[in-house]
Amino acid sequence: MIGLYGLGGIGKTTLLTQINNHFLKTSHNFDVVIWAVVSRTPNLERVQNEIWEKVGFCDDKWKSKSRHEKAKDIWKALGKKRFVMLLDDMWEQMDLLEVGIPPPDQQNKSKLIFTTRSQDLCGQMGAHKKIQVKSLAWKDSWDLFKNMWERMPLILIQKYLSWLKWMQKSVAVCHWR
Repeated sequence: MIGLYGLGGIGKTTLLTQINNHFLKTSHNFDVVIWAVVSRTPNLERVQNEIWEKVGFCDDKWKSKSRHEKAKDIWKALGKKRFVMLLDDMWEQMDLLEVGIPPPDQQNKSKLIFTTRSQDLCGQMGAHKKIQVKSLAWKDSWDLFKNMWERMPLILIQKYLSWLKWMQKSVAVCHWR
């Protein structure tokens, strides 16, 4: 289990998206790759539905089941698969068994990666690896900006420059008041 932690807006979700996209574009030894958003106020049933859409299908029979029944069904489905579980935006400890997620281990060879702002939560979740996502150094961020700027189509550059001029005028008016 891997926990990616860092400040809000630092790029944890972007990094998780890149991991997800890598699995979508390349061949791998996993049966299924699952992305679910947990969020600040977790709705475990919504998380279960996101998981089930990847391993089963979400029909009326599924929708009428209790959360406990859904957890059993997810456990049965994932227990037979090698999976990668990507859980985004975790704010508090989540009981994987309550959702139906079998803990990744040496036997099932599955993987679980989650994002959070809290290094402590990484420990509470039992992450074997905790990776802090940090901001880029000033020079690295400037180099990235220049690289992206050079790739940007001319029409976008013109729109961006006109927006900057408008912003300068707005700031000047606000400062004058």
